[in-house]
Amino acid sequence: MKSSPRRWSRSWAGCRRARRGGCDPAADRRVMLSEAGRLAGPDHRQPFACGTGMRIALVAEDYYPQLGGVPEHVHNLALQLNSWGHSARVFSSNMGSYPDAAFVRRVGTSRVIYSNGGVSRITTGWGIRRELEALFREGRYDIVHVHGGLAPTFGLAAPIAAGRVGIPVVATFHSWFARSLACRVFRRPLQKILDRHAATIAVSEPVVDANSRYFRADWEIIPNGVDVEFFRPNGRAPTDALTQGPRLLFLGRIEPRNGLGTALAALPRILARHPNAVLTVAGDGPWRGYYERRARSLGASVRFVGQVFEERPEYYASADLYLCPTTIASFGVTLLEAMACGTPMIVSDNLGFRSVIDGGAEAVIVPKDDPVAWADTTLALIADPERRRAMGAAGLAKAARFAWPRIARRELAVYERVLGTPPSEPRYVRAGRTSAIVSPSC
Repeated sequence: MKSSPRRWSRSWAGCRRARRGGCDPAADRRVMLSEAGRLAGPDHRQPFACGTGMRIALVAEDYYPQLGGVPEHVHNLALQLNSWGHSARVFSSNMGSYPDAAFVRRVGTSRVIYSNGGVSRITTGWGIRRELEALFREGRYDIVHVHGGLAPTFGLAAPIAAGRVGIPVVATFHSWFARSLACRVFRRPLQKILDRHAATIAVSEPVVDANSRYFRADWEIIPNGVDVEFFRPNGRAPTDALTQGPRLLFLGRIEPRNGLGTALAALPRILARHPNAVLTVAGDGPWRGYYERRARSLGASVRFVGQVFEERPEYYASADLYLCPTTIASFGVTLLEAMACGTPMIVSDNLGFRSVIDGGAEAVIVPKDDPVAWADTTLALIADPERRRAMGAAGLAKAARFAWPRIARRELAVYERVLGTPPSEPRYVRAGRTSAIVSPSC
């Protein structure tokens, strides 16, 4: 079941139809939204007037084919905005050959660096700021929305480029950190850039707290979302863990901060009670070989399936428990994905996950880096199908609150507020529907 995300934009729906033997409404919806996004290409843009939508540049250092919270947020926001008749375009850096949707534009070259306990990216290249400035001017964008505020490279270059063209900037901050030497050393120049933002968004309260140690801003919290039509249950019953053997899942980038070592260390204690238990590791990363070597002694009880993309709902929904031992998190997009599939979870005690779970019944929070606690919690939940059933139902209810149309409407409201009627020579007025702004000349 190994999958490469490179196939998604061309054959995603076809793959799912072939496996399931028929049409898939969720796949059809994603394709329709992608096709709506294709109309956002430069040859189809119309002036922002007479009922047509906004022109929005979404700028992100992290984007497909890399998986993670930021790529999911940016891509799904673009799809949703385009499906509503707006023209959203994604600007990211080149990460090799990848069949992008028509609304994606690559600028510069992405480089992988090690930061904050895992893999991060920066963009390199000559004249990146000037190229962005030219693209923003050519596209006549109404809003530049930067994801990864104040983070190099696009988090700094894009606001400056937009300012030179006179386009307002909205910035979303996605990262939590305990401390930052760079923020402390460059606090004053970074604050000047932040002061020029028209709106400042954070995906969670912990992100606000982390950045507020260094910067002043009028923060607004708009969380990540989840596609509840794509991520959904597949019918596996909670009692299947006892009759067919427990299925455990780790899904994420394989890097130290995501805690795969804790799950592997807990597994021998689980296998002593349930010898037929299997831990599926879905994901990839530069540390994969290291963890595969660690897991050799566990034999067939651990399956490394590589990076998955369109099959993610199947992995979540087929698992009896989703194990997420991540040590550092600003939010937890994978938690929302598991919830939408009705999968109960065991998650690490970190600030980002606590902000998502918020006392809910859909997950059990355990200390990070404590294999015995992870094993004992897993064993207790495997033995209690009714509790896992209740956890799955609670997750489904919570995921509905984070459905992408709800989240995108909140971000759209920020754009509309930023583009409110100026004191003189009004350029924009509110339209009859909340998702559009039209020219007063209509």
